[in-house]
Amino acid sequence: MKAGDSVKGYTLFERLDLGGSDREFFRCTKDNRTFIMVHDQDLDYYVALQKHLRKKGIPVPALHWYDAEEKLILQEDLGDTSLFILNKSAKRQELTRIYQQAIDVLAKLQIEGRQDAPVQVFYDRVHIQWEQEYFRNCFLIQYCGIQRSALTEIDIDFRNIADQVLDSMKGMSDFLMHRDFQSQNIYLKDGKVHIIDFQSARIGPLTYDLAALLRDAYVHITPEQEEELLKYYANNILEHDLRINEEEIQQSYELTCLQRNMQALGAFANLSMNKGKEHFRQYIPRGLQLLRHGLRGKSFMKLEKIVAELQV
Repeated sequence: MKAGDSVKGYTLFERLDLGGSDREFFRCTKDNRTFIMVHDQDLDYYVALQKHLRKKGIPVPALHWYDAEEKLILQEDLGDTSLFILNKSAKRQELTRIYQQAIDVLAKLQIEGRQDAPVQVFYDRVHIQWEQEYFRNCFLIQYCGIQRSALTEIDIDFRNIADQVLDSMKGMSDFLMHRDFQSQNIYLKDGKVHIIDFQSARIGPLTYDLAALLRDAYVHITPEQEEELLKYYANNILEHDLRINEEEIQQSYELTCLQRNMQALGAFANLSMNKGKEHFRQYIPRGLQLLRHGLRGKSFMKLEKIVAELQV
């Protein structure tokens, strides 16, 4: 498909580059209305998850129709006002309100969205190790040019991070994860937050999505804003009568931030070097800054030393 084509009576007029997804997105029009048409090889899973989330009252795009044979989906057009765009223009008070609304949606997704979710993939040790190797192979070796033999000393830190993440997840590991809850996947339409790109959902800890939102390499959130929003999230969770306290959330958050920031750096490197999406390089310095911040004061000294010495 390409802009200018007519597909099932809809005229495609704009190809959308939505993050690192391999799916194809086009804005299209029919009868003076605009829609988003998606070509998705894993259509059945996406549709099942979209229907589940809508049923739970979670604001994802409305589904108009889908064609399982052609792998096409026609869904609601949420416009162009993403949280990423709003970070460039909105005043702090307005931005805080929108982030709080995003956190309300996140907690609803994680807790209410968990029941009967059509998701069988878990954020477990295997997936944690995959993220770490993604970071090592795509970012440290391919992007930064470090020899594999020079990185064996960080294996013990990777194992310790995995152990501590899993330990911190106890009591909060059975929730629905969006898995990429960052500013480019959160949109504001008619004054309300909506979310996209949820097809990588997992069952896992509460705090991974929070890490993606508050330590997001696409935007600059100050430490003061982060602390304020982290407290807002903790209060939100407490209102759901979960037996999790603020200290436990903080501990798990700090550890899952490390995992999220490593995964993001691996993704930026892979997308820019192997997928032809060069614009992702611009987010690497901020991603590296966030990882350095997260490692500070922890006990992962080998990894901290290597990361501290990187020049990007």
